[in-house]
Amino acid sequence: MSDRIFLRGIELFAYHGLYAEEAKLGQRFIVDIDWWLDAHPAAEHDDYEETVGYDKVFEMVTKVSADRRYHIIEAFAEAIAEAVLARFQRVEKVRVEVHKPNAPIPGVFRDVGVEIIRTRQG
Repeated sequence: MSDRIFLRGIELFAYHGLYAEEAKLGQRFIVDIDWWLDAHPAAEHDDYEETVGYDKVFEMVTKVSADRRYHIIEAFAEAIAEAVLARFQRVEKVRVEVHKPNAPIPGVFRDVGVEIIRTRQG
């Protein structure tokens, strides 16, 4: 059995990106993340210790963002997914979506981003 917990709209200011200006000035990134696990034991026992709380995942996302600079958002998303799977053994699958609404593209657009899905099985 697999249930989904999610966090939407984690806003981060970071220095990720290809260009020197991005490393110097930084910009806003938005992360949406879902993780799947069997939530039945936690729900049945009303026990926080039997789940993976969104506060812990939020902390993990912000730590990954702060630990190093990523040149591409694919690498940033992958690092988040790997960290969640490594840290939380209950998590069976994770979906990470990274938005870069102020990407340096000459033109008018609302958003750019990447979505990755990783499972414990690979």
